[in-house]
Amino acid sequence: MKSPVMTRIQRLRLRILEVDPSLLALRMSGCVVVSMIVVAGVMTLIGKAYPLPRPAYVLALIATMQGTLQVNDRTESARAKTRIYAVIASFVAIAAIAAAHDSLRIINILLVIIVFAASYAARFGTRWRAVGVFAFMCATVAAFLQEDERDLWSAAAALVISAAVVHVLRHFIMPDDPAREFRHLVAAALSVSKQLRRVAGSAMPPKAASPRAGKRQMADLHLVTRTLGADIRACQASLPLEVPDQHSAVTAITLRLLDLHFAAETLVARITRREREAADYHEGSIAKALQDVQDAEGALNAAVATLPPTFTAAGGAKAPPAPTGILPRRGEWLRDQTLRQSLQVTLACALAAVVGEAVSSQRWFWAVIAAFMIFNNTKSGAAVAIKGLDRAWGTAIGIVIGIALATLTHNHLFWLSAALAISIFATFFIARVSYVAMSLFLTIALSLIYGLIGIFTPELLVLRLEETAVGVASGMLAALLLLPISIQQQATTAMNALLSALGDLLLSAAETPEGSEGHPLALKATAVDHALEGVLTAFAPLRTAWSFGTMLTSGRDVLRQAQLMTYTARRLERSIRHHPPTPDEIQAMRALGERLKAAAGAPASAEARGTSAPTGAAANMSGPDDMTASSLAILTRTLDKIETERHAAP
Repeated sequence: MKSPVMTRIQRLRLRILEVDPSLLALRMSGCVVVSMIVVAGVMTLIGKAYPLPRPAYVLALIATMQGTLQVNDRTESARAKTRIYAVIASFVAIAAIAAAHDSLRIINILLVIIVFAASYAARFGTRWRAVGVFAFMCATVAAFLQEDERDLWSAAAALVISAAVVHVLRHFIMPDDPAREFRHLVAAALSVSKQLRRVAGSAMPPKAASPRAGKRQMADLHLVTRTLGADIRACQASLPLEVPDQHSAVTAITLRLLDLHFAAETLVARITRREREAADYHEGSIAKALQDVQDAEGALNAAVATLPPTFTAAGGAKAPPAPTGILPRRGEWLRDQTLRQSLQVTLACALAAVVGEAVSSQRWFWAVIAAFMIFNNTKSGAAVAIKGLDRAWGTAIGIVIGIALATLTHNHLFWLSAALAISIFATFFIARVSYVAMSLFLTIALSLIYGLIGIFTPELLVLRLEETAVGVASGMLAALLLLPISIQQQATTAMNALLSALGDLLLSAAETPEGSEGHPLALKATAVDHALEGVLTAFAPLRTAWSFGTMLTSGRDVLRQAQLMTYTARRLERSIRHHPPTPDEIQAMRALGERLKAAAGAPASAEARGTSAPTGAAANMSGPDDMTASSLAILTRTLDKIETERHAAP
């Protein structure tokens, strides 16, 4: 009999698909490597006719890397504008650094200003966040290279050449294909769903596996389920698709994604219940759940088939939100997330510059970059600390491997170049999977670059580790001491967003109770899914090895409550779509929706405070197929528990 347990290769594939379902990182890594090779070639050809200083080559490669990775606007024209703004901002920053005339004090002051501006720019949307990071990296490298005012023309040339080459490559040679990328996302979700059915099917009959194999089987089942959820959320994030006259097709796809997610979680819930309560196990219920998943796969395939061969504006970065004002509103300065993190990053980089310069007057910029980067995509002090430890640990391992590779490839240009290309590719491909691995491959790549230009020494790599440690320590201190945000605070904010999304779902259902394929509840249910992702992100630092198992029972309870309410929201949406609710259920949905909004921080109406959803006997009177009443009862009980726990908290 074939073993039901997945192989290590299959598990690795699932873990990669969980964090990169469309394999976007794979394509972006290839783009980075190709772009850097082409830019290096173009700069070399130009340098033969018009000699360029060495800093221009380094700046061109850094700008190429940032232009490929950071610029993610939805349309090509928008990306072109962002690159133009990035080039202008970077040149202004470089010119300011060059005007300092090697005065380290003035350079440090300028860097502090640039760091704050780069961080605060994220307040104004995706475009300006990209411009800020681009300008910071170029300015820091220019400070290290001691850019001279007489060479500013070469810096400008390097920035323009880099932007032009990246634009041509991304627009004409390696263009985005939204239709193909969306279909790849759907294909990945369907592939994982089929694997879920295989793993779940192997759980029948109940005693087909040993206890040890059964535990491994359940772990595999939950891994496949998490991966499928990530894939489905990625598909949802690519909607709505801007397809002329295809709104019904888009709605159908949205509904079919919700159906597949609901069917998959129902299947897992039934298998888990069988494992926990053997007496309640009914093989037929699991067989039906397996068939429901297969039917949902077919329905999703059919819905996607109605889309035209090509379309635009699917996926990618969302349009930048409208600015909320240059400054936070009065009374909210200390609570403003962008301002708070900008101050933290600025303090961290200032500390890193001072201490890093004391460690090495030549390589201090490593500390500044490390301090800046560990704040990327973090919202709490714990997340910054975890990311900093990951960067330091990856750098330490990378130094050992880098010394070995640089030594082995010495005087072997072909093998050195091949190893360098692989390392650069791996750096960006693995970034979404593991920050430790990204830091490891980045350090290996730098080791090989130093070997290529003839300045490699083991002492230089050890110095990099020291400067990285300085940057990490500076970032951790700033995040934990200056206006810190705890995991609990972030989790509460994320949970409130989930409760608010659930409230919107119920209030929308109460206003438009009729069932139809164009029901607006589909988008509301999708918003609940994305709110759950925020809760999972908030607790992510406590699920890493650095947490040493410190997640408390209360944290696990919050996660279980969030997952239960999200699953119940899908269940409710599906029920209302097929069976319009009764007047009593409509009243209960309106009241519970108001309660959920109140729990999230919005004021509840008087009607909500005096009414509740069906619980107790009312819920028990509903039949096993009355999903609307039972879903409302589950949401009510869960909300009661959340409110009780919050009132009991100190």
